[in-house]
Formats: sequence, C-alpha cells, structure tokens
Amino acid sequence: MNKDTQGTSDTESTGRSGQKTRDRILQKSLQLFNEQGERQVTTNHIAAALGISPGNLYYHFRNKEAIISELLLGYQHEILGLLEIPSDRPMQLADKFRYFQILSSQFWKYRFLHRDSNHLIESSAILKERYPVFARQVMQQGIRIYQGFVDAGLMRATAVEIEALIINIWIVMTSWSNFLLMTGHISQTDHIDERWLRQGFRQMVFLEAPYLMGDGLSAYEMLLQQFTGESGLGLWFGVDPIVSDGESRSD
Repeated sequence: MNKDTQGTSDTESTGRSGQKTRDRILQKSLQLFNEQGERQVTTNHIAAALGISPGNLYYHFRNKEAIISELLLGYQHEILGLLEIPSDRPMQLADKFRYFQILSSQFWKYRFLHRDSNHLIESSAILKERYPVFARQVMQQGIRIYQGFVDAGLMRATAVEIEALIINIWIVMTSWSNFLLMTGHISQTDHIDERWLRQGFRQMVFLEAPYLMGDGLSAYEMLLQQFTGESGLGLWFGVDPIVSDGESRSD
C-alpha cells in the first residue's frame, strides 16, 4: 500500500470512528432525555454514561442545545419519511393502521420532545426556529393522508374539516403530557409510560370517528381496542389521580 492510499484509508477510518461516536452520543442522549427528562440531564451526564470525556462530546456537539436540535431533525426526517403516501395505489384500510402504528412508535421514541416542548422551544433559539417548520410539515402531510382516505371512500370530510381534525390531533399529541400533569394522573417527576401513550392515541381515534365511513368504520373498534390495551379502561377518570402525598386516592 503506498503512502497516498494509506493516508486515504486512515482518514476514512477516522471519519467512521467520529461518526460512530457522534451517533452514540445522540442515541445515549435520547435515552437519557426520555428516561430522566431533558432538564435533569447535562452534557457531563451524557459523557459519563458513554464513558467518554466531556471534551470528546464537545468535539461533536457544542452544547446540549445542539444535541437536541439534531434529535429534532432526526425525528422530522424519520416521521416524514414513514408518513409517505403510496404513489402506485389508492389508500387502503391497512394504511390507517400503519399510520397510527408509525405515530405511536415515533412518539414513544422521541417522547421527551413532547414532555416539555414549551420549555425546549423557549430556551433554544434554534428550536424556536425549527420546531414550527417541523410542525407545519407534519400537519401538511397529515392533511394529504386524510384527503387520501376521503378519496378512497374511507372518510367523508371537507378540506376545512380535515384541517381542523389535523390541528386537533396535533394539539392532543403535543399537549398530552401537560394534560396528564394538570389532571393529576402523573406528577412533575413522572415520565410517560406506554399505557398513558396508548390513551393519548385513543383520543385521536375518537376525533376521527365522526368522519369515518365504509370500511373506515370497521377500523374504528379495532383501533380503539388496540390503544385501550389490557386494562380495558373506559372512562378516563376511572383511574384515580395522585394526591399530594404521592399515594393514590381511595374512596
């Protein structure tokens, strides 16, 4: 191997190693933010969890804000790619299940972004600029998806009703944690588990119900069951809220 080839090989190896470290930082940050809450996690915590020096972390990301911004971009790229509309056929009933599964999976994967979104946006100039773009793109894609269901005879809704439905679904998605907190179902130090996430998506199914028709109606009960889970929870406030001493209220 000549010197030029050796130099190229060393550069490529270094590049791959650097990218691997960068990816590990993002993956570990996402895990810690989800488990502990973004406010409780510092760059030192992330570096320690990875077994690297803070300086190594700062080589890849200038600060925690840069990490969160990169995670938001990843979320945006993933969810928009997964919410693509089939180009070679009309929308089908199976697509409705697939889209709900995608949203559920992505919401859970990046749940910290919805846990304290107001704080994240207000404390970061980058997120304040990028988050509205992300929200607009996702809602625009949602409008296209629902129009596809209307065209396929699975729903009956006007353009104005579709837009209102998407806005209401977005409000539920992004405000769900605040609802749980303000109604006493979780405390400030709790983190959303999958049971609460399923209940959030259950509300979205209810929002769709008035517009479903044909085969779309047959999906309604199945989706409700999917997001109700084994608990069979019917009425929301059948779950006792927490009380100030941290113990469940009993009658």
